[in-house]
Amino acid sequence: MSVVEHGGPARPRPFAFARAPRRGATAAATAVALAVLAAAARGDLMKDSPVTFPEKGALPSKNPPDVKTWQETPEPEYSMFGTPQRSPGQIAKIRAEMVKGAFEKPKPDWTHLARTRRVLREGGDLHLMAVGDSIVNDTMRSGWLADLAEAYPKARIRGTVYVRGGGGCHHYREEGRVAKHIVPRKPDLVLIGGISQKSVDDIREVIRQIRAGLPEVEVLLFTSGFGSADPRDDAEMAKLRDPAGYAVSLKKLAAEERCAFLDMRTPWIEAMRSAGVHPHVFYRDRVHANEFGEQVLALILMEFWKP
Repeated sequence: MSVVEHGGPARPRPFAFARAPRRGATAAATAVALAVLAAAARGDLMKDSPVTFPEKGALPSKNPPDVKTWQETPEPEYSMFGTPQRSPGQIAKIRAEMVKGAFEKPKPDWTHLARTRRVLREGGDLHLMAVGDSIVNDTMRSGWLADLAEAYPKARIRGTVYVRGGGGCHHYREEGRVAKHIVPRKPDLVLIGGISQKSVDDIREVIRQIRAGLPEVEVLLFTSGFGSADPRDDAEMAKLRDPAGYAVSLKKLAAEERCAFLDMRTPWIEAMRSAGVHPHVFYRDRVHANEFGEQVLALILMEFWKP
């Protein structure tokens, strides 16, 4: 693997995100990126943002999803829809227009995904269901399941997304939502993520409710990128190593509840830092990813899921 070059913030050159070298070999790339961003105001993305966002709503997408899927509103403020919503051709087009950057490949965690791995490799039906907030919505709208299907052609893969704005498991554990909206869909694998989780105890309760109805279900817990935090701020990386922090607690919960775990926030921070441009190049508003940002998340996921 080699260290990638970095374009300047004024005229970013197109490139798809690539896997970075091991951290000990990334000094040159890190130095370049930090030099570009040295004058930036840390902790407040808006202070030096080159992007003007609307007061309400988001910037329009240059590449609206090109695959129409089913969508339902199980109750007010909640949405459920099918995925992938992007074709492989559209995904390739978006990635060809992206600013270059790099991240270290996440460590795969197959220990509690034995059935999922077997279906991916040997063939069969695999139904994934992602549960969470608008960040989970963006992650799944990236169309990464189209990538997964290409990587594992023997498997018949489909996805369902169940989201709520600000939706953490403190919402999903209540009012019988798991029994009414998750269990009847009979997912083989449930992904739980987002930036809106209030406590790991809420996540634990949702996992146990799902398994009460689906004893064989497999679960992947993941941290998320994007939000209003500044990925250039060293404090954001430090939070990931804080024993009392969310990332460490989520990883511990995964081990206790026999779930897979994926740290997406570390590679997201690395990707944003190494790109050499302001992170808002990848945002559609002050919190959420645009189509470029969505592909950053998709590429991180696919590094985890690669054969």
